[in-house]
Amino acid sequence: MITRRVCECEEFIISGNNSLSLQGNVVFIFFIALISLTIAALFLLKGYWIILPFAGFEMILLAVVLLYCCHNNSLYEKIQIFEDTVNISSKYRQNRGEFKVKKYWASVILSKPKLKGHSHRLFIRSKGREMEVGIMLEDEERLKLARMLNNSLSKNGIS
Repeated sequence: MITRRVCECEEFIISGNNSLSLQGNVVFIFFIALISLTIAALFLLKGYWIILPFAGFEMILLAVVLLYCCHNNSLYEKIQIFEDTVNISSKYRQNRGEFKVKKYWASVILSKPKLKGHSHRLFIRSKGREMEVGIMLEDEERLKLARMLNNSLSKNGIS
């Protein structure tokens, strides 16, 4: 998902599609656990005690996976385009850190996939240094971001 803001600079925030917040996930886990453990407790009263530990393990596994997904939803890439500089800060698995370049020397490079069916790769390059952006985007969104960045960098005669 690409969010574009214009304040003192033009800013592009690239983040995952957060379908449910942390609080929403906690409420979801609570209700699913309540239903599952109630059913397991009813089986326990009938004498089928072996179901309760498996239901508990299942709820713990569900909680771990959903909290892992919440952690992945907090990952982002931020591209700020000022009048004379381009700042890229990234909190993503492969691409952690910051990248600052002069706007005049910055260029947007969209590399074509080497194999059919793979996606394009998008880089911002300056003086032999580059940083990949839009890693978490679909291919169509990455192409859209490349057009948006090219338009932003080409303002005032700079490309």
